[in-house]
Amino acid sequence: MKTSGLFVAHKIELEVEVNKPFHLIPFGDIHRDSDMFADSHWDDFLKYAKAKKNAVFLGMGDYTDGVSTSERMVLGPLHDTTKNTLKDVYKGVSRTLANELQFMRGRCLGLLGGNHFFDVGDGQTTDHLLAAALGTKFLGVCAFVRVSLKFKNVKTSYPIDIFAHHGKGGGTTPGAQFNTIEKMLSTADADIYLMGHTHGKGCIPSSPRIVLKDDRDMGVFIRERTPWLGRTGSFLKAYESGRVSYNVDAGRSPAALGWIEFEITPIRVRAGGQDHIELRIRGTS
Repeated sequence: MKTSGLFVAHKIELEVEVNKPFHLIPFGDIHRDSDMFADSHWDDFLKYAKAKKNAVFLGMGDYTDGVSTSERMVLGPLHDTTKNTLKDVYKGVSRTLANELQFMRGRCLGLLGGNHFFDVGDGQTTDHLLAAALGTKFLGVCAFVRVSLKFKNVKTSYPIDIFAHHGKGGGTTPGAQFNTIEKMLSTADADIYLMGHTHGKGCIPSSPRIVLKDDRDMGVFIRERTPWLGRTGSFLKAYESGRVSYNVDAGRSPAALGWIEFEITPIRVRAGGQDHIELRIRGTS
């Protein structure tokens, strides 16, 4: 697998309310122009996401199906006219996808790039084009995103940190796939860790960590922080009657179609005569 290899640190502010949940919805591995594209699941996602209030979104890569790492190597010696024709095709796919996702404008934390994209020249890929069309930031293949939570009538802010990578393998069982994400905890200190790529889907809490807090009146005290792990699903079917698929050829399991979601509620906790903000996170898939 060959990606952009780019790592991006990014910060974005988000105004929320205390004791009122907001939602983080990662989505990716759409493969919009594939013969095995899961149209009905994608339509369900669009309807759900459009209607979801207080939601922000994060793209996880592989929005279009073409082209893979090996295919980009083959395209090197093609005639310029052929390359230009393919550019027009993939620009069209990107425009279609951008039109479908316009409701995310102003609510998208950014878009990761994957290993399926088309190089349109001048250092730009279809991932760059999609990010620009949605007015959001291209985040490379791996990003450390700080969402700075701002509260009405409160001067201080509170961060929630997301460490996201388009993904890599690590096994076909759910346990093996989540072990790969668990290893991300040794790389970055975050609240939520995300990976796509394998077309697995699900989210689970990792082991809680104790954190020291220092209060002027209470002194040192302990709080728990529980990181969450997420495999972000897919919209590419593996099996369909009468269709040829590399997944069938390899005897792989069906893809986990759909998306995951995190409900995040900032809670005001009173301690030592002062207010403290804590996050309550719940994951669903």
